Amino acid sequence: MGWTKNFGKPEGILGKMILRSMNSGHTPISKWGLSHYEWKQDTAALDIGCGGGMNVKRMLELSPRGKAAGIDISEESVKKSRQVNGENLGKRCEIKIGSAEAIPFEAAQFDVVTAFETIYFWPDIPKSFQEVGRVLKTGGTFMVICEMSDPGTIWNKVVENITVYTPEQLKSFFTEAGFRDIKVSRTKKEWICITGKKA
Repeated sequence: MGWTKNFGKPEGILGKMILRSMNSGHTPISKWGLSHYEWKQDTAALDIGCGGGMNVKRMLELSPRGKAAGIDISEESVKKSRQVNGENLGKRCEIKIGSAEAIPFEAAQFDVVTAFETIYFWPDIPKSFQEVGRVLKTGGTFMVICEMSDPGTIWNKVVENITVYTPEQLKSFFTEAGFRDIKVSRTKKEWICITGKKA
């Protein structure tokens, strides 16, 4: 495995290092992204590509009587995420191996589904968005948060299996999947947060 594949699927010692780095380095964009949703006391949330588990932990803090789940294709990520959320695991929290194309949860389970810094690596966008719609409750929100939204970025050339999408492309994915009330938020840093509701 080329070392840059660890960004999409952390494995081994290098994967562990990347997960630790993500948990700290992604804090600013994580908090910014989470601020675009109105969290309730009992929100049920799912984080796709949960990585080191810090987003799941923050969701549990934002919704003290709610539940938060995380899925990731990386066993190393699942292990780290379970460790980070150990006190709530099996109570208000579930962390599973799973992909965006085959989410391992029953239909209409979640009020909000998030995808932080992960859509770049999804091999089948239409199928993934279909799956998100399946597990969302009616009126539920899907949030995609990306640090990169310029395909001209150097990362598009040096990281294996990555595709950086423009805001317009991301918005079109939501539209094509049948989401409504689509909102696009940006910052000067190239960050983007797109939200849409399940009809």
